[in-house]
Amino acid sequence: MLSYIHAYHCGNSGDILKHLVFSFVLEHLCLKEKPFTVIDSHAGSGLYHLDDKRIIKTAEAQDGILSLLNKLNSTPDKYSTLNESTYIKIAKKYAENNLYPGSPEIAKNFLRPQDKLILNELHPQVVLELKENAEKKALFKSEGTSITVHNKHAAAFLKAVIPPQIKRGCVIIDPSYEDRDEYAQTAQFFTDSYKKWQVATYLIWYPLLLNRESEVLQLKEYVESAVELSGASVEEKLNIFELKTKDPSQMTGLSQIYGSGMIVVNPPYQLKEKMQAILPEPPAGAGA
Repeated sequence: MLSYIHAYHCGNSGDILKHLVFSFVLEHLCLKEKPFTVIDSHAGSGLYHLDDKRIIKTAEAQDGILSLLNKLNSTPDKYSTLNESTYIKIAKKYAENNLYPGSPEIAKNFLRPQDKLILNELHPQVVLELKENAEKKALFKSEGTSITVHNKHAAAFLKAVIPPQIKRGCVIIDPSYEDRDEYAQTAQFFTDSYKKWQVATYLIWYPLLLNRESEVLQLKEYVESAVELSGASVEEKLNIFELKTKDPSQMTGLSQIYGSGMIVVNPPYQLKEKMQAILPEPPAGAGA
């Protein structure tokens, strides 16, 4: 969607869930010296200034990542597991510099000289910001420099770069979902890519909306079917994490989003246990 610009929504609870899971996956890839490839199909600008008018207008970062960092600083013992995560360490470093790292910037902090980061953004203005930010030095850890930026529709991009030359790695897919059909498109992005590169870890983000619950269910079913058709065990090869921040039954007016989720195919060892130790219980009435 060319009308969507992530700067208005960066740093919200959905971003926190997405980037936390993404960081755990990247951390796992770094356990071995073997190189890996990271592919980001909807990269956005990659790096955001917290005094950006777009961020201030929605206050989603203020209510999301900045509020969380304040809680972690004021009551560190209560949130010790989360506080010790590399994601929070990265987020704190950037916040100290009045910045917020998007998925591309987080990946840069894990990148080593032997690894590759392949980014894509369709919006013509945002891709210029992405290219500029991709050249900047990462603040937490800066070792890898092999970063390429594409300006294509996600389907064409994924078709062109998958499978990559380095066959170890991950793919993150997180469109805006402004249109109802983007759920089905995302399912197709995944299934087409998975057929060509089954050993990669796939991370698929989605919003939880009152009027899109059937679409979310279909997305999950498509992913599960693709994993089953490959002969892999769904129980072992598929994790789903959801963060529900509001009670859907009490939402009124234009307020439709009550949380977000992450589908992870080929999750790293103990990802489920790590996330279960961090994710809060959903609010009353929010469901399982």
